[in-house]
Amino acid sequence: MSVPPFSSDAAARPPARVVMKDEPGTLVERLGSGDATVVRKTYRNRGLRLLQTFLRQSRAHREHGNLLAVARTGVPCTTALAATEQRWCGLVRSSTLDTAFVPGCRSLKDVLRDLAPSTAFRARRRLVVAMGELLARLHRGGVLWQTPMPRNVLVQGEPGDGRLLVCDVPMAIVGRTDLHGGRLAAIDLFDAAFSPSRRQELSASERRRLLGAYAGSDAALLRRLWHRLSRRRRILHRLHRSLAMAWCTYLS
Repeated sequence: MSVPPFSSDAAARPPARVVMKDEPGTLVERLGSGDATVVRKTYRNRGLRLLQTFLRQSRAHREHGNLLAVARTGVPCTTALAATEQRWCGLVRSSTLDTAFVPGCRSLKDVLRDLAPSTAFRARRRLVVAMGELLARLHRGGVLWQTPMPRNVLVQGEPGDGRLLVCDVPMAIVGRTDLHGGRLAAIDLFDAAFSPSRRQELSASERRRLLGAYAGSDAALLRRLWHRLSRRRRILHRLHRSLAMAWCTYLS
């Protein structure tokens, strides 16, 4: 039996399918190679979650539309390519979203974890400032993210001079009015900088820098937001976010 010759090109070529995450409700894969590489997210619905999809738009289609809305604000984000769904008797059994693969990226959560505050002060400061500016642009464009956690932000390039990209927006609310500094904006700002998890990941000075970048030159807004968010309770925050999502989904 003849053995095919060894090809260094084939050995260096990345696999055509890489599973990035596989959980009961979500499968994330990287497919293809080169410029044609895509990231495919498949949302699976079972049990109560399946029943909640009756005659509703699928999660993949919502996220596809939300990414297009984010792009219209000028905020960098992953490029939405296509969305499909599989229905049964009006229920969405699964839905799939394809986005363009962005090379050279890591999640903001991973970057901040690896950048110790004592050794990477300037890089961390730049990242939290960029996050505040990103949220301000989204809110001025009428987009409430609802899941602005560091795991849902990509850092492309080196932390000291890279750029941030939005990559996960299935729960976003897209409106026509400026949300900047309003009560709804507090939903995103709390999850981005003031939740119990963020208080562990970010120092008080980093949280203030993020909020300062969000408020811009409006010192009064900075003071008002700091006071409101510092006193915000998690249970009331969750209620506020659930009411906002219910209004968007069922009443608007």
